[in-house]
Amino acid sequence: MHTETDYLKTLAVEIAANAIQQIEEIIPDKHLLAEVIRVQKLITSHLLSIDNFPQRESFYFNTLTKLVDICDILYEGNQCITPDVKAILDLLAEIKKVLPTEISPALKLPKAFIHLQKEHLIEICREHEQILKDQQVDPKLIALVTIPFRQFINPRHRLYWRNFTWLKGFEEQLESMDWENADCNSKTEALMSLLINCDFNDHRFFVYCKRYIKQRVGNVQNKDRRLAALAECATLVLEDTHHEFHAFNHRRKNISDKLIDWIRKEKDAVKLDQTLTNELYKIEFNLDVDSLALFWKHLMDHGVTKLVGVDLYAKQIAATCSSKGKEEFKWETIKGKFYGKNPKYLKRIFDPLVAIIADIKRFLNR
Repeated sequence: MHTETDYLKTLAVEIAANAIQQIEEIIPDKHLLAEVIRVQKLITSHLLSIDNFPQRESFYFNTLTKLVDICDILYEGNQCITPDVKAILDLLAEIKKVLPTEISPALKLPKAFIHLQKEHLIEICREHEQILKDQQVDPKLIALVTIPFRQFINPRHRLYWRNFTWLKGFEEQLESMDWENADCNSKTEALMSLLINCDFNDHRFFVYCKRYIKQRVGNVQNKDRRLAALAECATLVLEDTHHEFHAFNHRRKNISDKLIDWIRKEKDAVKLDQTLTNELYKIEFNLDVDSLALFWKHLMDHGVTKLVGVDLYAKQIAATCSSKGKEEFKWETIKGKFYGKNPKYLKRIFDPLVAIIADIKRFLNR
C-alpha cells in the first residue's frame, strides 16, 4: 500500500476546513508546501526505481489519482484557484513530466485544472467559430464543432486525461487546416473530413453525416448510380480514417465504423428495392424452367432473337423471365437446360407454337 500522499491529504482536509481564510492567503500554507516538496522527491525517486512496467503503471496511476483527489479537496471549498490549489497543480505537473507517455487515459482531471482551461477554451472556440463562418461552412456543422469545447467550458460529467488530450489534438487540427487547398467538394465536406479523421463519434455528428449522405445520394435517381454514389461515400470515409486519434467518446463505436455499417445497410436497401422493382417487370411464363430454356434456345437458333453467347443469353433470360412456380432461378440452370431432348418438355412448347402458327395462317390466307 502506497502512503506517500497520506499526510498531504490530511493537510488538505485541514486547510479546506478553513475555506474562507484560504481565499485571503497569497502564498501556500508553509506545511503544505514543505510536504509538496518532500512528496515530489519521494514519488519521482520511487517511479524511476520500478523496472516492472505493470507495477510502475499501477503506482503511477494510483499516485496521480490521489493527488487529483487532494487538489479537488482544496478547490471545492472556494471554487477558485488559491495558492494551495496552485501548489498541488504544480506538483501534478512535475510528476507528469517524469513519465509523460505513461499517463493513463482514465486519469481524472482536477476540477481546478478544468477551471483554468475555461477562459482559453472560450476564446479558442469563438475564434474557430468565426473562421468557419468566414469559410461559409454549414452553420449546423459549426455548432457541432463547438461541442468538444463546451464539454470543458460547462462540464456536466467528470472529465479525464483522454478528454483533454483529444481536445488538444482537435485544436491543433483546426489550427493547421488549409482551407484553400482542401481536397474536398466544399468547405463543409473538408470539415467533415477533419472530424472523421479526429474520430469525433458524437451521435449528433453521426446523424449529421447520415443526413448529408442521404441528401447527396438522394439527387441520383438511377439505382445503379445511387449504389455507386454510396460506394464513393464509403471510400471517402475510409480515406479520412487514419486512426491517429482515440475516439472522442471512448464508450461508443468509432465514427468510421458506424458510418460504413450504415452505408452498407443503405446499399442493401437499394439493392433489395432494385430486385423487387425488377421482379415487377419480369415476364411470367406458364412454362417450367426446362421448357422455358428450350423455347428461348430455339428462338435464338432460328434468328428470332439476336445470336449471342449462351452465358449472356442465359443471364438475360434469368433477369427478365420467371417460370411456372419459380420467380427466381439461376442463369446457370437455364444454360444447362438449353440442349434438352426430353419429349415431355418439347411437347410443352410445341403445342402453343402450333396454335400460334394456326392463328397466323388464318390471317395470311385472307
